[in-house]
Amino acid sequence: MANNSLVTTCHFGVLLLVSRPLVYLTLAFAAGIFLAGGWELSPNTALLFCGALFFAAVLGYFFHWSFNRWVILSLFLALGLARATLDASSINPALYQYTGHWVTVEGIITREADVRSDRVYYWLDVQRISLGREARELQALVLVRAAAPGPVYSYGDRLRLHGLLTRPPDAGNPGEFDYRAYLARRGAGAVLMVRDPASIQKLGVGGHPVVRAVLRVKEKLLTVSRATLPPDKAALLNGIVFGSQGQIDRKTWQLFSESGVVHILSVSGLHVGLVLAGVLALVRLLRVPLSLTAPTGTAILLLYATLCGLGPAVTRSTLMALMFLWAHHLGRTRDWPTTLAAAALVSLMAKPLSLYDIGFQLSFTATWGILYLGPVLDGLLKNVIRHTWLRAALWVSLAAQLATLPLIAWYYNLISLVSLLTNLAAVPLTGLILALGTASALLGLVVSSLAGFINISTSMLLDLFMGLVSFCRALPGSVIYVPTPPFFLVVAWYPLLFLGVLLVSNEGRAALRQFFGRHHRLLPVAFMGGGLLIAIFLFKSPGESQLVVHFIDVGQGDSILVQTPGGRNMLVDTGGWPGELDSGEGAGEKVVVPYLRRLGVRRLDVLVITHPHEDHAGGMRAVVEAFPVDLVLVSPVGGTGDPSVSAGAHSPSSGKVPLTYRTLLAGLAARGVPVKATGAGDRLHLDPALDIQVLGPPRPLLSGTRSDLNNASVVLRLRYGEEVLLLTGDIEVEAQQALMDGGVNLGCTVLKIPHHGSRYLLPSFLEKTHPAVAVISVGRHNNFGHPAPETLEHLARMPVRVYRTDLDGAVILRTDGKHIFVRTGRQRRAA
Repeated sequence: MANNSLVTTCHFGVLLLVSRPLVYLTLAFAAGIFLAGGWELSPNTALLFCGALFFAAVLGYFFHWSFNRWVILSLFLALGLARATLDASSINPALYQYTGHWVTVEGIITREADVRSDRVYYWLDVQRISLGREARELQALVLVRAAAPGPVYSYGDRLRLHGLLTRPPDAGNPGEFDYRAYLARRGAGAVLMVRDPASIQKLGVGGHPVVRAVLRVKEKLLTVSRATLPPDKAALLNGIVFGSQGQIDRKTWQLFSESGVVHILSVSGLHVGLVLAGVLALVRLLRVPLSLTAPTGTAILLLYATLCGLGPAVTRSTLMALMFLWAHHLGRTRDWPTTLAAAALVSLMAKPLSLYDIGFQLSFTATWGILYLGPVLDGLLKNVIRHTWLRAALWVSLAAQLATLPLIAWYYNLISLVSLLTNLAAVPLTGLILALGTASALLGLVVSSLAGFINISTSMLLDLFMGLVSFCRALPGSVIYVPTPPFFLVVAWYPLLFLGVLLVSNEGRAALRQFFGRHHRLLPVAFMGGGLLIAIFLFKSPGESQLVVHFIDVGQGDSILVQTPGGRNMLVDTGGWPGELDSGEGAGEKVVVPYLRRLGVRRLDVLVITHPHEDHAGGMRAVVEAFPVDLVLVSPVGGTGDPSVSAGAHSPSSGKVPLTYRTLLAGLAARGVPVKATGAGDRLHLDPALDIQVLGPPRPLLSGTRSDLNNASVVLRLRYGEEVLLLTGDIEVEAQQALMDGGVNLGCTVLKIPHHGSRYLLPSFLEKTHPAVAVISVGRHNNFGHPAPETLEHLARMPVRVYRTDLDGAVILRTDGKHIFVRTGRQRRAA
């Protein structure tokens, strides 16, 4: 028989409207914020709308209108719409006339610095800006990115900085993280790039003195662990205790994400709950009067939340903890739905656009799962697991994972199958690490040797912690990467959980029978709707017989994904940012791999590297580490073909073949991956429906030309039905002429314009190919002048549709063999 908490949970949906109006008011407020994202409304209009509804609600109260509850709900929806509209319009548009210029600004740091290994970020409230001899007062928020090493400034410091003011581009690829929108939701319209630490001068100190004092204390606490632990362990400890994440390396982040315990590195309900439990235990131990328990707990929780930066998760958990603490202190009933709704409403009123933050969404859905699904899971596990602590740890972790599962799949394209096991092992250690880390930090302020002594134990616990997480991640099948689920499935997941809770109890099943007995016509509609949703998700659309080609927006570089009608995947080039071949960090890791993950790509049948330049091959390390590869095809230059070609000594833009490139290919070959040089005359049998010819580089290779590496690019001709695509790498005039002289059929429907639209393009080559669609893969504001004006003029004189990744974002072509359909990642904007 289900316990009382289970019965209460099952009746939650039935009684919600009557007994918990705050829940509905909060949902209406959130719905208004959501509507503001797609409904352009002036702040004055939104406020006028709120005023009218408020007046109507007051009239309804005095005249006892029966429908006044709907007026009040509409009022809260309008309030959410108005609050979000006001927040979205907070960026000063005058700031944009300075973007793209080197400027001098003066302002105050509004938050603590985010210190990374190679850079420091500051949120700066600008008060004055200068461009050349022109100076003016200007109120705006900007994000400062300063080079490290150098002095680190604090909250409240008044600074003068000189740097390049830039406006980040919006997302160019479907589903990509939109950095511009991320900054805009925080009120920042631009990023100031400061390359020289000497370009920053401290003018004075401002800000709120209490906040400044608290953050100074935090910096001293962080310094204790840095002085008594190795850098990697100090970064991990500071992340667990205070949520300071900047110096945690990317591999640790990836390990924790894939193991399902990344929440431990971000202060959330777990940490606040442990702190509250520690405070209550200490209060009892010290025999503090009961009348002082709530005030003492409140002061410590507020201090801890301020130390941790007041992010969405810590704000939510602190508000809920305070409400439960004071409800107990005042003898009031503790009602979790109302408490959760109140915490959400307060958070959204303060920062309405945090509704779109991943941290906000995960924090509230996880808490909802624990409080709503938890009692049900506890009841189901009671007969299986007798140990109370083990059962509680299991159902808490399982409830949180069930609640956040669709969001994790939506944002991160993964499902961790070891998350439950990892949390069971890691969460108890987190409590010990949090206790020891806090104790060492506080004692270290007085006697540093005591902190060092305590951190001997902390260091061993961190080793054990990392060992357990690494062990769980190394288990076979520990993580599954999934394509981005349809939005309807993410939304439908929560009614399904609600229905599941009702079905596991007699009371819930009786309530369902009663509901559908009264509304019997809804039953077949529900079954048909559910069946339709499942069918849409399980069965592929007729588009499965299409060839799909993705020209991915990687900035200044090339990366093209070819998905064949038979379900094969070929990646032509991997993009690459400066220094990526050596560091492994850049377009491959941040753009190409996530793009493929979102599409559900799990392996690459063929990887083609057209030539060894970094903007084409730089992302190769990240790609081959993320996906199994069956075959790698490369240009003959670079150590796999003719060693006499020295990679373009005649052109400073060419450079020699990077040693890292050769090393990567050698490593692939050592792992048993076939690495083959290809050239004119070869054919690739990837899919029976697709004819793939290799048209270049010629055999023998061209030598002594302006750019040997570029002219040694692999050129592919793909034919599907009546449609032909020509992928040309970076070939220049010599290779273009060689192709025309070779007598091969160059006619095509789609032409990838060579070398990012450089001026080295023969008009006769365009006439020979005569495409209907031309794609230029190029980065915004590049240093090479791509695409060249003369190339654009040549294209303008032809009957061809031109797409550019710098303006259009990703260019996605679909063809059934008879027609070409084009979709782009962004709406065309001026360059």
